[in-house]
Amino acid sequence: MSLEFLIPITQSHAIQSVVFALEWQGELTDHALTEIQKLALELKPHFPEATLQKMVKINIGPNAQSDQQGSSDQLGGMLFQRKGKFGNVASQLNVSRSNCVIIINEYDRWVPTLDAVMRYFKIVLPAILKEKSISIIALQYTDMFTWKDDPANLNLREIFTESSPYLAPNVFDQKGLWHCHHGYVIQQLAELDGTCLDNINVNTEDNLGDRGIQITTTHKCTLNSPLRLATKTYLQSIKNIQNVLHDHNKDILKQLLTHEVCDKIHLVDKIGG
Repeated sequence: MSLEFLIPITQSHAIQSVVFALEWQGELTDHALTEIQKLALELKPHFPEATLQKMVKINIGPNAQSDQQGSSDQLGGMLFQRKGKFGNVASQLNVSRSNCVIIINEYDRWVPTLDAVMRYFKIVLPAILKEKSISIIALQYTDMFTWKDDPANLNLREIFTESSPYLAPNVFDQKGLWHCHHGYVIQQLAELDGTCLDNINVNTEDNLGDRGIQITTTHKCTLNSPLRLATKTYLQSIKNIQNVLHDHNKDILKQLLTHEVCDKIHLVDKIGG
């Protein structure tokens, strides 16, 4: 098998999307979401489109009436988006009652991406922290490869490390589609003051006749001491934690993929990768 037929989603890396998430206990009030709505003008240079989201009520059960389902007048959150040149969503910021999620679908390099995300957090977090403290910080990567040859010629041992702790040995002998999903909790990751839940999901799929390989890695840090508005360094704390999760993610990929594939996607040691 030649790895020339294994094509990452871009020329320089395999990252399809990156998700940055913050969570808190309980729900934001209507007042907080209204304050977030007022930030649309300040966010417009980053996210030109702003959409008000309503709460959706779904009744389940034998007595549920169909006309009782659908959107209510209650504010559910705010969605801010930036479209790419082909009309796709390049990036988005979604603030709901229970979390704040930033999705980057046009990823380049870690340092400028994280700097941009921190600028967005700097705008919206004061309104959130007036009511809630941040208890969970998460990072998720989705990496995508396409095998541009007959799937029968795909040798998984040239893509994945056979001794990887993140794959069941059975997958290496599969000729059809498969997935391998698992998760675990790390009690102490680097200098993080909290636990880290890892989820590592590897899927193969049929992609218009080609074989697709998708790797989704999620790292969810639950803080021992939640970040509050009174925590003057909360932005720097979030940035530091995201850097730790980023390095952790790269360590996992290096134990999952062969050296040849790591070289192909420029998986380097420095933090700027």
